[in-house]
Amino acid sequence: MKKALVTCMLLLVIPVYASHIVGGEFELIHISGNLYRLNLIIYFDQINGAPGAKDASASVSIFRKRDNLLMGSVTLLRVSETNVPYTQPICSKGELVTSKLTYTSTLVLSAAQFNDPQGYFVVWQRCCRNYTITNIFSDPPGGASVSAGQTFYLEFPPVVKNETPFINSSPRLFPPLNDFACPFRPYYVDFAGVDDDGDSLVYSLTTPLNTTTPEALPPVSPGPYPLVVWKPGYNLGNIINGQPDLRISKEGLLTATPRTQGLFVFAVKIDEYRNGEKIGESRRDFQMLVVDACPQAEPPVIAGKKLTDANYSTSKNIALTFANTVTDANRCLDVRISDPDSQKPESQFSEFVSVRVIPLNFRKDISSILPVQTSTVLFNGSTFDFRICFPQCPFINGPYQIGIIAFDDACSLPLTDTLKVTVTTQPPANTAPYFVAPTLPVTEVTLLEGNSFEAGFEIRDADGDELIPFITTNGFVLADAGLQVQFDEPRVNGKITGKIRWDAFCNIYNFTNRTSFEVKILVNDRDVCDNNALVFTTYKFQVVLPGNADPVIDTDLTPAPNERVVVGIQRRINETLTFQVTGTDVIDQDLLVLDVTKRDSLALYGAVFPAATGNGSVTSRFTWDLQCANIDLTKHSTFVFQFIVTDAANKCRLYKADTVDVHVKVLPPLNAAPYLVAQHKSQVVNEQTLAFTPGETIVLKLIGTDADTAPERDNLTITLIDKGGNVAPSGYEFTPATNKGTVQTTFSWTPGCEVFQNGVFQNEYFFTFRLADDRCYAEKADTVTVYLKLNDAVGHEKEFMPPNVFTPNDDGCNDYFAVEGIGPCSYNSDPAQNPDAWVAFPPDNCQARFESVKIFNRWGNRVFESSDRKFRWYAPNQPAGVYYYVIKFTNKEYRGSLSVRF
Repeated sequence: MKKALVTCMLLLVIPVYASHIVGGEFELIHISGNLYRLNLIIYFDQINGAPGAKDASASVSIFRKRDNLLMGSVTLLRVSETNVPYTQPICSKGELVTSKLTYTSTLVLSAAQFNDPQGYFVVWQRCCRNYTITNIFSDPPGGASVSAGQTFYLEFPPVVKNETPFINSSPRLFPPLNDFACPFRPYYVDFAGVDDDGDSLVYSLTTPLNTTTPEALPPVSPGPYPLVVWKPGYNLGNIINGQPDLRISKEGLLTATPRTQGLFVFAVKIDEYRNGEKIGESRRDFQMLVVDACPQAEPPVIAGKKLTDANYSTSKNIALTFANTVTDANRCLDVRISDPDSQKPESQFSEFVSVRVIPLNFRKDISSILPVQTSTVLFNGSTFDFRICFPQCPFINGPYQIGIIAFDDACSLPLTDTLKVTVTTQPPANTAPYFVAPTLPVTEVTLLEGNSFEAGFEIRDADGDELIPFITTNGFVLADAGLQVQFDEPRVNGKITGKIRWDAFCNIYNFTNRTSFEVKILVNDRDVCDNNALVFTTYKFQVVLPGNADPVIDTDLTPAPNERVVVGIQRRINETLTFQVTGTDVIDQDLLVLDVTKRDSLALYGAVFPAATGNGSVTSRFTWDLQCANIDLTKHSTFVFQFIVTDAANKCRLYKADTVDVHVKVLPPLNAAPYLVAQHKSQVVNEQTLAFTPGETIVLKLIGTDADTAPERDNLTITLIDKGGNVAPSGYEFTPATNKGTVQTTFSWTPGCEVFQNGVFQNEYFFTFRLADDRCYAEKADTVTVYLKLNDAVGHEKEFMPPNVFTPNDDGCNDYFAVEGIGPCSYNSDPAQNPDAWVAFPPDNCQARFESVKIFNRWGNRVFESSDRKFRWYAPNQPAGVYYYVIKFTNKEYRGSLSVRF
């Protein structure tokens, strides 16, 4: 538990703003399979950096280059801290102290995830660089200052290309040195790297990357990442104001001669190429400190002297030529190193010097030509004299150049002098081997199939050197073509014999892909310098195969024989196509195989064609039951079936074949149109107009039928496809219906007065229904439109005369006050005298509807109220006298007086 707590505290440490970053880079190293190690290297300023800025971990992000998609994050833990060494430790006075912090973690880059051809990049941002940098703005964060952090950046390729694992490690750069530079002194440092995969590395200087924000740890971002801001007078072409300024060679060697003191930041970009294609990119940022702390010193002086010369030459370029008769002891150059500082009291009349040799126009380790002693101390102007001898065999074919470099121990970097030597060495004499047999450089052999060829060969070397033979072909394996080359044993120096044999048997060796072959016998001798004295002879072989008749294929679809393309065949869906295919080989009576190409499509279309074999003749029948489920006429309606007969069982396995293409035009199936009927109260109302009044329920019964029965009944579907009116219809009920063969559904609507708008009380509507079948690629449909006219109920404007007197004496006649439903008195049975005939209210409609009746006494007190059209007032507990009524309609009121008598 204690251990876990400590870990959590480390991870929760708040990042510190600090002037501490000297530079650094990423490394991505392949371990095995999809397992990689990711390293982050930070160079830390021990003088200006705060200890709290040494992060315990770094959370780095991986993005996809194509679209900046975040692929994930990796936490790297700090595993080591070491001091960056000096070339001349004795020169250090504490001006520059840099430590190397290494963070690392393993990670799995799966092929399923990291396979994008454009690759990926890993990035981490950290602030801040040193605040005392001379050539860029790098102020403490805050306010209007221009701060500078570092974006650590590495690009890497996908781990799989063309479905094949793509193994790659990024370059590992040589560790930088902690050396400072001095004004007007040459400065150099090796920033080259090694690539585990042998990829080509291209070095260039580039402007360092800043961070996206001045925070200690900026938010995760895929960029773009800003560049640092150069101070006036400085730029990528003038990084340190040197003469010459900072530059990097194609081998990664940084050189400069500074002129001013200061702390200068720079960045090196390393592009990684494989087979001419860029696959990765690395960046290293670093700093150069220029201080006037170098004691006055003069470089050493190197001079050379040919063995035939009396004096050493003052030239820095010497050309040597050695004939092959020169002995090893005389194939040499005398070299002398002196140093003026060995005569100075401030150097205690001594100077340490050393020597190295480097190849200039080739790459090879040549340290073997140095003497045993490569360093010494000069006293009082003494010299270091030694001899360099060159090998009998030149390092390359032709003149080669080497540099002999003298070093002293000046601060902060050794001063040097270089002697460039061009050496031309004549290699030992050597006679090239030669062929005794065959005598011609090219031997052409043509055989009828079934025959053999055999011939001997002999190669000699006049020098008696060991002979090294090898065989090449023009792209085939000897044994696959029946060819053999045998060398006689035992071999002796200066001579090789053997034989070449060819068995042109097509029943053993396959000559179906090629009938011509080229074989070269090449020989080199192993002379003293292993110079290339290659000779060769060429054999060109040709086999003539026996004839074989072609098979013939035909169908019974047309009377014309042997047609290669059969067209004009038509079938409808739900029909069947059948025909016979025949293959023949009348002449050879070989075994024939009859089949169809693209057999997988047969099952897809529902067709059947059994493959068949036979000697001389073979037959099979094609059958196709055209069903809608297997055919998509929206993609194409013409289907091509290619039938093939092959003769592949002949002696020489020569592939002979014949084909016939049958084009079938597929048409939609026949289809009878469905029929739709709309019924209202059992009456057909197709395309008719029905009249209704508000409050009535409109019911339409929709019935669909279809006459098709084969191969099965169609699915029928009734839908409402259109509707409208002078007022949009709403509130109706309709459910689409589907059924096989017959189908029905119902439309229902009970419109109310709310359908009338803007004082218009007559609406017209239409509803269009559709009946569709599902017969494939031949769908048909029927439509029916029903028109509805909705009129308000008829009212009347005549005045009505309510009774003005009634006698509530329970005599059964005129016992109450009412307007509608007044029953006739027993003494008046004449319908014409019925009060309903002349008293009744106007009928209710959407324009005028009865709302209420109120009766008041002569003092204005309400004595009765009702909202029932058929109200009855018996004047209970009311005295005789005059009363007043108010009868209210939605659009009008009726007022009058009423007498009650007993």
